[in-house]
Amino acid sequence: MSLSYRLHGLRLRAASDDAGIQDLLRRTLRYKGAEPHSADEPADLTLSFCVGRPPLDRPRAARHVGTSARCGIEVWNAPEHMVLRHEDATVAVRLETGRADGTVRLALLDARTQKARDPLFHLVVLSLGLLCRHRGWFPLHAAALAHDGRGLLCPARSGQGKTTVSLSLLRNGWAHVSDDTVLLREEERRAVAHSFRGPVCVGPEAMEHFPELKGPDWPASLSDSAKWAVDAEQISLGPSRPACTPRLLVLPEIDSGPDSHVEPIGPKPALDQLLAQGAFFLSPTPRIADRHLTVLRRLVEQTRAYRFRAGHDVLEDPGRVHELLAPLMKESTSDAV
Repeated sequence: MSLSYRLHGLRLRAASDDAGIQDLLRRTLRYKGAEPHSADEPADLTLSFCVGRPPLDRPRAARHVGTSARCGIEVWNAPEHMVLRHEDATVAVRLETGRADGTVRLALLDARTQKARDPLFHLVVLSLGLLCRHRGWFPLHAAALAHDGRGLLCPARSGQGKTTVSLSLLRNGWAHVSDDTVLLREEERRAVAHSFRGPVCVGPEAMEHFPELKGPDWPASLSDSAKWAVDAEQISLGPSRPACTPRLLVLPEIDSGPDSHVEPIGPKPALDQLLAQGAFFLSPTPRIADRHLTVLRRLVEQTRAYRFRAGHDVLEDPGRVHELLAPLMKESTSDAV
């Protein structure tokens, strides 16, 4: 069984010998913004997952790259491919051929519904991110929005106020691009941020300050079932966009004071933050790493960067974030979204 999709400019194929895994692949790709596409064209990237007994030993001649904070997935760089390793699954990611081949224990399929964060979902997403990176599409942990033809990028780790900033701007008519992860790509010597997650992922506690979330019965988020997958267009006055050219870079921080404020920052702290939020996808291959760093440098060069210190007023005043950031967008050079 196989499915064909298109994610921005990439043709994807997803296949499995198990109906449950096939359904997860379908839902994951749609969640990340991919659209069904004709199967007649050859795929740029292929995700293939089967049920079996994955090897649990460490890959030979491999170097440990890191461990994902979500679900404890280890990433290893072997001579001819990369390996994603979980106690109940192994994925060989062959970057040059654009393939990720995974083997999953039945025990993992049986245990998935008992965990808020599904390891199989994150294995698929990490595989896709690594394959995209090798094709010049670089994942970055950041929210992206657009306003009056200009793009805003908000890179930050979880808990720094990224989602609060996004929801505050959406309710004031900003267009949604992505609330958590984008794919950066160099286009005509500029860095463009493409959506890499369709819905906005929020926790139930957000209803206290964002009553518009009390509308439909939102489905559980695939990335974390303890949160909701919210349709951005139902809480925004404007439509969602597939991409934007960032002109404003906003680094959020939670502040204990009553009043929010913004502070301009220089290119070095801006680049440091971008590196920190994209570090997991920095490639050990010099050619790919150079392309990645070039995109990040383009992003810093084309944006004005600010630190946004979020005080208590961002939750008490529905328009406060918009009041602070919209004038900064107007001062930026206009660019079509």
